Amino acid sequence: MRKTVKKSEKLAREIEAWQRKLAPKLPEIDPHDLHLILWSILRRKYAGEPLVPLNVRRGGRRARNH
Repeated sequence: MRKTVKKSEKLAREIEAWQRKLAPKLPEIDPHDLHLILWSILRRKYAGEPLVPLNVRRGGRRARNH
């Protein structure tokens, strides 16, 4: 649990840092929208798994993990 909290805090700090850098250069983008864009880009770095995990079965077919 603590590891997850640390990752979340680190992600939040990184989003905040990028938002401070980019907001002055992109005044036409709403700050909340910029936050959502950054979150969707950076969360993959901290998630530890692909967006749609796939396994290759013995027959060569791919199946989603559930």
